[in-house]
Amino acid sequence: MSTNETIKNNSSNPSDSNPSDSNPSDSAESGDVSLGPACMVVSMFGLAFLCIVVAFMSFMLIGKSGSRAAYAVREQLIPWVDQSDLSKSDQTIIIDELQGLAAKMERNELTARQLTRLNARLSDSTVLQWGVVEETVRRVRASESFTQEEKEDIARTADRWLRCAGEGRLAMTEMEFAYQGCGLKEPKTGRLSLRKDVSDDQIRELHRRILAICDKYKISKEPYEKSVSQVFHSMIEDGLAEK
Repeated sequence: MSTNETIKNNSSNPSDSNPSDSNPSDSAESGDVSLGPACMVVSMFGLAFLCIVVAFMSFMLIGKSGSRAAYAVREQLIPWVDQSDLSKSDQTIIIDELQGLAAKMERNELTARQLTRLNARLSDSTVLQWGVVEETVRRVRASESFTQEEKEDIARTADRWLRCAGEGRLAMTEMEFAYQGCGLKEPKTGRLSLRKDVSDDQIRELHRRILAICDKYKISKEPYEKSVSQVFHSMIEDGLAEK
């Protein structure tokens, strides 16, 4: 048999044309439908729904921020001031101002920006920590080892330091650094207090540190007539200035 006849016979054999040898992709294209477009549509709707939920939650949180801030002022800050070492007159004035501030918050009279600015001033306020400075001055005045000149000098430096705090230059970290060795920081409240066993030499070292901070910021040595409550009022007014 010739070669041409063999090729002809093989090509005419029915067993060689098996349907199972056809391309699998041809059957997939003819029988299955792709889910890609449908998944994309579902994903887009899901993302849109998520954005709506986030926007709604943000709106609810902003809407209630005033009442939450008022609660924090009344239940946390006011008791904190009431238990501090500030003078009774300053305590009364500051608490009254905080009560009025909380009432404004509950009436939603403050903008989100004002609430943010007030939070920054109240949560890390060196002015509200001033009870420890007043207690230090009282301890110096009651001590017999300090001369009258030293007592007057320390009192003037404390007023100069209050000016530094009133001008917004005294950071809490600097205040805590100055009171290293002389003060204690309560772990729960963060309140600074004067150590009961503090020595006169430690107070003298504290005085030198306070002077160094005042000189660093070039704080005026002129007499400072403002009280702690007046400085606090100025701080609150500054927080409410920008709406």
